[in-house]
Amino acid sequence: MDYRLLAEQLVNLQSSLHVTPASRMLSALDRGELLALNYLVLHENAAYPKELSRGMAVSSARVAALLNHLERQGLIRRAPDPADSRQVIVSLTEAGLMEIRRKREEIIQAAMQILEELGPEDAKALLRIQEKLARSSLRQTQALAPPDTTKKRREPSR
Repeated sequence: MDYRLLAEQLVNLQSSLHVTPASRMLSALDRGELLALNYLVLHENAAYPKELSRGMAVSSARVAALLNHLERQGLIRRAPDPADSRQVIVSLTEAGLMEIRRKREEIIQAAMQILEELGPEDAKALLRIQEKLARSSLRQTQALAPPDTTKKRREPSR
């Protein structure tokens, strides 16, 4: 098997898929504000900024700027960690939760259309391969990451 040739075909395919509206919508959760809001909703609606930085694979400076913007929009709040006042916990506001739920629903609808076009067998195969890629990427990322020294967070007081 010529994996180089396959890799070239994959890169070319990804480039052409990137311009399609459905693909752009599906990748919306991979960037910026939606990535942060989605991370929070998938992690009990709260996280430390350091967890966001690690989970989003962006710098702490980028996370700080993003959080400032989201806070100004009323989508997140920052509060001292009750267990350690030196730490800050970021949590979704009701408006933030409603916004990410609305956007996720739009994206799920787009994904449904794509999967329906593929048909049941190909749709299941696509998900199986995506899950395998996600597990592989996670293992590679964890192998490169420094050990986690953050404490287990508690829910912020509301």
